[in-house]
Amino acid sequence: MKAGRLFEKALKQADISLTAGTELKVQVRRQGNHLHLIVSPPVMSKFEETILERSKRAGLVHEVYQPDLPVGEKIRALRKASGQTLEALSKKAKLSKGSLGSIEKGDRPVGLAILKKLAQALGVSLAVLTG
Repeated sequence: MKAGRLFEKALKQADISLTAGTELKVQVRRQGNHLHLIVSPPVMSKFEETILERSKRAGLVHEVYQPDLPVGEKIRALRKASGQTLEALSKKAKLSKGSLGSIEKGDRPVGLAILKKLAQALGVSLAVLTG
């Protein structure tokens, strides 16, 4: 069986539909002369699930409010919900990819000027990131 068909079959068995930004965990196992793909659905935080659900209803992610979540996690969740890669968002916000990655991980403090750039690049109000 060709790799494309094998992958499609594994997705169907896992009941997963692919959309932009979908992340999957894929394992390849060999049984005799056959390869089997095992596809695990993406694991999302409650916040990411909330963002995706709201974006489906509203068509936008600008009304998300999660006050107890660290800023870096909010940024990552919004970036993933909008289907952007780390590189794409860093270019839009005019930041280095490494800086954005550090901000998302919480390794680097983020100032108001950078938050404004990120909010604009994500298409959300500054209050969503700071609230």
